[in-house]
Parts: sequence; C-alpha cells; structure tokens
Amino acid sequence: MLEYKIDVIKELERVGMNTTKAKKTGVFGQATMKKFRDGDTNISLDNLNRLCCVLEMQPRDIIKYVESDEDREKIISKISEKHVDNH
Repeated sequence: MLEYKIDVIKELERVGMNTTKAKKTGVFGQATMKKFRDGDTNISLDNLNRLCCVLEMQPRDIIKYVESDEDREKIISKISEKHVDNH
C-alpha cells in the first residue's frame, strides 16, 4: 500500500498553495485536495507530477510503499500461485 511520507497539505501551505489557490490556478482540483487532506494516495500520475513540481520533490520524497496484509493476499499470493502452477 502506498502512504504519504509527508503531510501534503502542510507542505503545500509552506509553498503558498492552499485549497483556494489550487482551485483558482487549476493546479489541483477540489477532489485531489480532499485526497491530500484525507491521506488518500489514489491520485493520478499527473497529479503526482504536479505535486513534485510544486513542492520541488521527487516521488520518493512524497510517497512510500508499505506492504500490507491486503497486498500479500491480493497480489503476492497470486504471483506465488502462478509460480507453483508453472512448475
């Protein structure tokens, strides 16, 4: 599962970007700003690109992967099953 390494809203405010400015400039839509506030990492690569640009950061500075039980069940187990089936 992907998680933010930073408080996105706090970092945006640090560079002068609040919800009103994001909306007026069209840099981020209201739904994306809500995702940032809620810690929802389900954003488009375009929005991640914009976030990197505005914050002058790399994606690795903003998000990280943390393996979860759900990942193990939905993804890793399928890979293991395919590997077993092929042998």
